[in-house]
Amino acid sequence: MMSNLIPLPTPDPMPLPGPVWLMLTLLLVTFLLHLVAMNLTVGGSAIAAFCALRRKRDALAGRLAADLVRVLPISLAFTITLGVAALLFVQVLYGNLLYTSSILIGVFWIAVIPALIVAYYGLYYSKSHPGSSAPLWLSLILLLAIGFIYVNNFTLMLAPQRWLAMYRHSAAGANLNWGEPSLVPRYLHFMLGAFAIAGLAVFAAGVWQRTTEYGQWLLARGSQWFVTATVLNYIAGMWFLLALPRPVLMDLFTGSVWASVLVGLGMLLPLAAVMHALLAARTEKTLLHARLAVLTTAGTLVVMVLLRQAVRTAYVRPFLRLNDLPVRSQWSVIGLFLLLFAAGLATVYAMLARVGRGQNARSAGAATP
Repeated sequence: MMSNLIPLPTPDPMPLPGPVWLMLTLLLVTFLLHLVAMNLTVGGSAIAAFCALRRKRDALAGRLAADLVRVLPISLAFTITLGVAALLFVQVLYGNLLYTSSILIGVFWIAVIPALIVAYYGLYYSKSHPGSSAPLWLSLILLLAIGFIYVNNFTLMLAPQRWLAMYRHSAAGANLNWGEPSLVPRYLHFMLGAFAIAGLAVFAAGVWQRTTEYGQWLLARGSQWFVTATVLNYIAGMWFLLALPRPVLMDLFTGSVWASVLVGLGMLLPLAAVMHALLAARTEKTLLHARLAVLTTAGTLVVMVLLRQAVRTAYVRPFLRLNDLPVRSQWSVIGLFLLLFAAGLATVYAMLARVGRGQNARSAGAATP
């Protein structure tokens, strides 16, 4: 199909298996869950790697590094599983765009699989060999590289006007989307967000153990990491916003009241989270402000996921309207998926609760003289 002289594959002729609103909802929910797991994995790997370098000078930093490497393989497993679910819904809705961009960067896209395997092994090796930090750094570098490849693909799928030139440059798929002005700020926005969420997780662990020296250290360091990364991410977010094409930017601010509200919330909620994190570390009402910091951060994540979808919709509006796609609902299949999805979330919750109980038991043992 040609749209404004742009070679654009036609959407899959097979009807959607459910209403567009339901497919979009499942995409946003699974992506939100993937985002939380990804943030904890990438940001947690960064914190663990830096703390591992300081273990000889700071025993508490070494203890945090050891605690993190015990859970990082688990969080990476969740990241991959939930990422597959989100990717499937993207393919259902935007398959003609995503498949094309994936082919154009095929060399790097395929490289994600071996990179993930090596990163996974590096985290497991660090778990069983806590004295070695090199595998942890290797895993962190690979995870950051995978994130960069994903940002390339998901920005390129929104820019079909670049596809033909890229194909002529390398039909073998050795392309990256360097011509995208929002590429670098978008990538920084995600990676700084990962470090901030991991810092918040350390902060929350400190609040839980605030009666111990280790807990106080976690609270102070986690608050510092969260606040610093969030402030830097605020700057990256503004850069990202201003790097968007003018029609997309105007659509966010003038095309939809809903999108404008999301932009406003996306600016205000991080500031509220920073304020409460600082107050939790500096006042006696630690628990109250910690809860508010976590709540406002969770709200920020939800807003960012919705805003990301609004940006994507504005990008593809000239050549793809989801409501025009054919639909043939398969409610039995959808019902089975929702049942298994709910059972999976319940299983994950039970696993995390068990890991948490084990971590609390180890912390209590370490605190006992």
